[in-house]
Amino acid sequence: LRATMLPGHGALTRLGRALARRQAPRGAVSARRGFIAMPQGDAAVVIGGLVAVNGVVYLGWQYADPRFMQRHFTVSRAGLTSRPHTLITSVFSHADFSHLLGNMVTLFFFGPTVIAATGTRAFLHLYLGSGLVGSGMFAASTRNPYQPALGASGAVNALLAYSIISNPWQMIFVFAEFVPLPMPAILYGAVFIGRDVTGMLGIPFPIPFLDKQHSSVGHAAHVGGAACGVAYYFLTRGRYGMRF
Repeated sequence: LRATMLPGHGALTRLGRALARRQAPRGAVSARRGFIAMPQGDAAVVIGGLVAVNGVVYLGWQYADPRFMQRHFTVSRAGLTSRPHTLITSVFSHADFSHLLGNMVTLFFFGPTVIAATGTRAFLHLYLGSGLVGSGMFAASTRNPYQPALGASGAVNALLAYSIISNPWQMIFVFAEFVPLPMPAILYGAVFIGRDVTGMLGIPFPIPFLDKQHSSVGHAAHVGGAACGVAYYFLTRGRYGMRF
């Protein structure tokens, strides 16, 4: 989730260009996916549908009345009383292409693993619920009640966190300036989530060039989404877990 509609956040570096060579997590029902394998079956329908909706809303930002888009496809604390629907509509909203591409690439690579483990209905509950929590955390934590935010990052962070916690030693390739850097998923998750936690708290991240606390990132939304993914894993995959 972005805290503004202005471009500049490195969504591709942060999320979207993390490509996974991964094994199926414990409890998953599908076979291992190849490096560039397309989602299949129910996963193709669900992932394709989410990408399509996000794409249509992005086109709205390019061609529709910007006042309408800002009113109905961004979330802010001041606007929630009259437009509570923006808690969800903002989750499908991206005003610039790099933000859209980063989140959709992450959805493409990590979504099918979560669908295989949870099923399509539970996946959609997790995706939409995490997006709503992310929007709510942003609205509750921002200092400026009129500050708008938009983006699917809270929802896709939940998928990323679920995938990492289900198979922490899978190898993920993070592209830094077109150079692939392999690392265990648990390390990537620690760096990624740690950066958002420090950004939310307003303290410097230990790795200076990854410090994003002064950028337009909605850190609280990211942390809320990731927390939903971790919590959902332990609720549904543990010994006494529930299935929704």
